[in-house]
Amino acid sequence: MKPARGWVAQSVLVLCGALSCDAGALAAAQVYRLTPTHSFVHFAWNHAGLSTLRGRFDKVSGHIRFDRQARLGQGRVELRLDSVNTGRPALDAALRRALGATGATLANVEIVALRFDGDRPGAALGRLSLGSIDLPIRLKTVHFNCYLNPLLLREVCGGEFETELDPSTLGLALDPAFDLHGPIRLQVQVEAIRQDPEQDEDADAAPSS
Repeated sequence: MKPARGWVAQSVLVLCGALSCDAGALAAAQVYRLTPTHSFVHFAWNHAGLSTLRGRFDKVSGHIRFDRQARLGQGRVELRLDSVNTGRPALDAALRRALGATGATLANVEIVALRFDGDRPGAALGRLSLGSIDLPIRLKTVHFNCYLNPLLLREVCGGEFETELDPSTLGLALDPAFDLHGPIRLQVQVEAIRQDPEQDEDADAAPSS
């Protein structure tokens, strides 16, 4: 993977359709580039049993590969861990330190089985890797859709996927004073624009900041 220009890509999300991420099976797939103004990774965490703390990673890049006829898809979302934003600067700094303490420069979430009920994708099985941590996960596909955008005159695809993570299994250790408890709900929001064939080879390149 090429390094992102202007910043270090520190986390990767990979979405693979059907039953494998076999690149050969996706040879006929179209490439869709993520739009950074419409693609984010959100998270939610219980605060003191009173409310839900919500935040997101503001800066992401990546692509989707989708073969409509074969019902196969693959995607990559790269996010900057230092772009975490909860609206609380002290907590943001603590989260950056905790994530950096894992010693990883890349986190990887991979969907290895995405089943369709007709045209509707269902639950997906996958794994999350962060440094030496490698966890099996199950993601819910909230929705996934493609259509011809009348303004761009190109096909666009997008969707939302979510799962719950145990912070202790990720090695996240925060000051108890932040009073955050229970699982973290992770929500992945992606929208992507179909690219011309000559742009396919550069699908892994990240946008400059």
